[in-house]
Amino acid sequence: MRTIAKRPATSGPARAPRLPAYLALAAELEARIRSGELKPGSSLPPQRDLAKQRSLNVSTVSRAYRELQNLSLVTGSTRRGTVVTSEPAMPRVDRAATPSGVIDLTVNRPAVDDFRERLAQTLPLLAGDPRFRELQEYQPPEGPAWARAAGRRWVALNGFEPAADDIVVTSGAQHALLAVIGSLIEPGDVVAADRLTYYGLKALAQMFRFRIVGIGSDAEGMSAEELDAACRREPVKAVFTVPSLHNPSVVTMSEPRRRALVDIARRRDLTIIEDDVYGPMLDERPPALRTLAPERTYHISSLSKALAPGLRVGYLTCPPGRALVTAEPVRTTAWMPAPLPLLVASRWMEDGTAVAILAAQLAELRARHALVVTILAGAAVNADPRCMFVWLKLPPPWRAEDFAANVRAHGVAVMPATAFAADREPVEHAVRINLGCAASRDELATALRIVATTLAERPRALFGTV
Repeated sequence: MRTIAKRPATSGPARAPRLPAYLALAAELEARIRSGELKPGSSLPPQRDLAKQRSLNVSTVSRAYRELQNLSLVTGSTRRGTVVTSEPAMPRVDRAATPSGVIDLTVNRPAVDDFRERLAQTLPLLAGDPRFRELQEYQPPEGPAWARAAGRRWVALNGFEPAADDIVVTSGAQHALLAVIGSLIEPGDVVAADRLTYYGLKALAQMFRFRIVGIGSDAEGMSAEELDAACRREPVKAVFTVPSLHNPSVVTMSEPRRRALVDIARRRDLTIIEDDVYGPMLDERPPALRTLAPERTYHISSLSKALAPGLRVGYLTCPPGRALVTAEPVRTTAWMPAPLPLLVASRWMEDGTAVAILAAQLAELRARHALVVTILAGAAVNADPRCMFVWLKLPPPWRAEDFAANVRAHGVAVMPATAFAADREPVEHAVRINLGCAASRDELATALRIVATTLAERPRALFGTV
């Protein structure tokens, strides 16, 4: 992780024209929801009332409310109309939900399309694979033995090679996290996490009714002292962290900090949930937490970030003897991981295709990071050329929600810090900008210029009051 040095500002093309009124209204309401001004459980005005107040067509307001539903920020209620959700934890990420004219930089998507080309080459070969006949049968919930064995090769990119018997194969990292939570955490339990954390954990907190306590961090990662203090105050059962290329801050936890965290986990008898999906992006890295505390660490890896989210394959390495118990939530939610993606992924582990696609992704990310260095020169940006997103810290008087709303009103979607807040404590004013999901380098450059131009301006209100 590095901070881009200050350079003279660069000139760019004129700002893009403003988006349609419904997107500008949706951006304003999104900012007010994420900032807490529009509180969970509150109702938005009836569409006709707001249309009259703003001198807009009712259809414009209706489309704006649909945009908020796509972001999981509001829900429709027959009795109360449009209601702000209690916790907007899992925004939609499908491209079909993105309005035309918006450059969406919110999704952690790989930067190149090698996956499709390689898949087209692989599919005709599957029928000749001796494992092909198994695809029509039920499989063990932990995954077939051949998929677990192949998964060892991918997990090895995180710096260790577990026993195949300790691996549970899942339908992606979120499914792996659900398996851990479902086998370990009870309603009312407390899980510690970085104060800025993966919003999939927040969604699971709603589902399983556990509580998240946010822990502060610095340039070395999660604060061991704050974690220890939280354990003195709270009955913390587990700690969740993203130690490599932390999402969203880009920090990679140092080895001393990892060892300090493990010491506290042992002293306080904490389970460690290590979300290491970005670990394969790093050629050199500190030791995985799983190697420092194998008896208490669940290590999560997946193919979504490095290869493609559509493959839906994750590898969960469990403490020795815990794999079969941890696989029970897999059986409950999906019965088994889907065999067809497992066969594709396993062949790619065995013949080197997976590593080749990863190398292509990393090469493209380096080129896209060069655009960030040039266009956002002078800005406070946490960045790593191996990471698919950057963390832009905003100067005062910008607030994260207002900045995200302003750039969205000009055609660019970014994620404000509040989307990652683990609890109700204040977080820094920053936005996450994903580099891989832009369709091309040119599109990314256009989006970054809009971000840079907005950053240099004073915050402005997009509409009036609601």
